[in-house]
Amino acid sequence: MKTDSTANNSIKALPLSLVALPTATAIAILLVLSGCSDTGSPNLETQSPQTAFGAPRADAHFQITPPIELFRLANEWEPQEALILSLSFTEAMEDLEIARNFASILDVAHNYLPIYVFGDQEEHKQYAHFLSLLSNHPRIESILEKTQFVDSRRVLRWSRDFGPIFGFRANRQLVTLDPIYRNMMKPLQEKTLHTEEPLEPLRDLFDLHGDALPSEVAATLQTEFDISVDIVRPPVSMDGGDFISDGQGNVFISRQTLVRNGGNRSELESIFQRYFGAKELHILEALPGRTVPHLDMIVKFLDADTILLPDFQDASNKAVNPYHADLIRKAHWAIDKNERYLREHFPDYKILKAPMPPILFKNREEIVAEAKQAFVKAYAVEKGLEESDMINRLSSTQFTDLEKQVLTDIKNELPNADFSSFRSFDSVLRHFGQLGLEPYIDRYSEPGTRYRSFINSVFLHTSDGKQAFMVPKFTSKDANESALLKKWEAEAEKAYKSAWPKAKVHWINCDSMVSDLGYIHCATITVPLLKRN
Repeated sequence: MKTDSTANNSIKALPLSLVALPTATAIAILLVLSGCSDTGSPNLETQSPQTAFGAPRADAHFQITPPIELFRLANEWEPQEALILSLSFTEAMEDLEIARNFASILDVAHNYLPIYVFGDQEEHKQYAHFLSLLSNHPRIESILEKTQFVDSRRVLRWSRDFGPIFGFRANRQLVTLDPIYRNMMKPLQEKTLHTEEPLEPLRDLFDLHGDALPSEVAATLQTEFDISVDIVRPPVSMDGGDFISDGQGNVFISRQTLVRNGGNRSELESIFQRYFGAKELHILEALPGRTVPHLDMIVKFLDADTILLPDFQDASNKAVNPYHADLIRKAHWAIDKNERYLREHFPDYKILKAPMPPILFKNREEIVAEAKQAFVKAYAVEKGLEESDMINRLSSTQFTDLEKQVLTDIKNELPNADFSSFRSFDSVLRHFGQLGLEPYIDRYSEPGTRYRSFINSVFLHTSDGKQAFMVPKFTSKDANESALLKKWEAEAEKAYKSAWPKAKVHWINCDSMVSDLGYIHCATITVPLLKRN
């Protein structure tokens, strides 16, 4: 809550942080660190290999390499060799829901493909803890028969973003394309602008190690299958979740990835043509708000000429405040613009629709409860009723007792004080110089824009023809929304089955991932069927 500086009794507030837009300075630095020219890409024809490809990535041990001639990129719908996942054992130990979600994916996927899980086994206590949790699964023996845990670096769950993109040479030799994962603009800008949001050195470390995962995947595939794998590192900064191919030479990225690489479309298209074998680069819109701007939330090619797009469910009449209404309007705009573009440029492609639930945004009652909690914490710390380093460690029972203590203390100054109703709590806030509840709700924003997507799925396709989709599932405590979610699931399943009638649809509960801003496709990579030596 924002404090009124004119009040006699000032209660300190916890300000909401905003993510600033990338700066031109950061873009320029990124291009220099990536070995790119000031136009956005290396001049491969005029520079020597040492200058064109020898510039190391910032804070990494890998160098940009020359392109090689690709026969084609691998397609997500073709027969597959294996499924790749990555996992922080520490993260899974600290959040049981992450471990459960991961186990659900293993439970389904092991019926179709071998699974390789990359994680740092130096986290031996956390690794042991995760295995102990997994051992309670009723199908643990069959899961472990098909799952191999590969000792890797400290990485997060989002293997799609920092893992490799697969392609083939003319002789079907596998190629791993390894774009620069880390977005240098954000940490550089944070340091430049001296934002109040603290830097996250541990997450930066995870990101750095994630940039090395493609080489570890390539090494594993070479040793496991006795094959040769080429590794190509193009001078492009990109998350894998924002790269889509139709299998016919068209590649799609969001406008954010274009900006991240300097904004010069023709130069970026040239890189995709040389390194990815692309015929044409297409720029689409990602979802708005403070979220992960990846196209795999809203665009999916089910085969070479079938596109699955979202049918965004309109909740504009239920918008809590102008910010919420603006997010809804912009989401509609982005989704509609993408559909118009695709219909115009690919008139022969079949477009299917899957419902997309409304943005998950707190209602008025939840916002008031959050405001009350923030006020109680701020008051308790300022008045010495609780230590600042302990305030966020209280159990629900302890916090309830603290709330009663705060109210008792307030009554010494304001005898009629009460937290039980909107009006009474509003009076307490205003007495202490705080923003009233109505303007607080009107200005409220959430730290992350929570989208739910049935499109962020993964297709499993075995060499003997078995097919399946793992699709995110969401639940709700609200009876009306719960009924709608089931209806939307049925419509989404119909869309998947219309493209792949023999495919089985497995629903994976992803409620715990909503605030993480990513789902099943983000956390998985499928390895195309390999040619043995």
